[in-house]
Amino acid sequence: MRRLLPLALALLLAGCALPAGGQVGQGEGFEVSRQPVCELGGSVRVPLLVLMAQAVPTASQLPCVDLDNLTAEWSIGDVFVRNGRARFALDSIHDVDHDAVVVVLERTCRFGKVTRVPSDHPDIQRYQEVTEIRAGRQFRGAVYYLFRGGCVTYRLDFRGGEQARPLGDVVLALGFVARDAVAAAVRNDTEGRVSLDPPGGRR
Repeated sequence: MRRLLPLALALLLAGCALPAGGQVGQGEGFEVSRQPVCELGGSVRVPLLVLMAQAVPTASQLPCVDLDNLTAEWSIGDVFVRNGRARFALDSIHDVDHDAVVVVLERTCRFGKVTRVPSDHPDIQRYQEVTEIRAGRQFRGAVYYLFRGGCVTYRLDFRGGEQARPLGDVVLALGFVARDAVAAAVRNDTEGRVSLDPPGGRR
């Protein structure tokens, strides 16, 4: 059963489309604030990151999209947050009928035969899995990032002649924001009136 997130954070969402001094236009700022971007107006206090942090309260890292590295080939969609899980997708303009990449944040991951590879993020372990390759037609697999209190999965489904080539674009465009950084931004921007985590620490 879906549970409501704390009222204080709902109020925070209603009033924080942009931090003070943000450079994004009003309408654009509202739209971007509903996306899992790594920062908004120079701040990591992005409403959707706040919701994701509340949904998985143990996670020390939060997945996000670096808009500076997101090429015009990709768009963000299928955003979904509930207690215990957060998800969003990257859609390719070359195939609009399905989500090429689905990013899922959970407390733990279940995976089969994987290979550990060098991580592109400090203090985060990275594993990869290839589940299907059809020459010139399809590449399916996953990338797993493990860190304290959480796990992020990139589920990949690339179709067409390029196969796995888009993986480089995806890894470049996706990143992480430390939970502590979001907590500090919430605390600072609300002058201490709102805390990201409940008293007594994370579950």
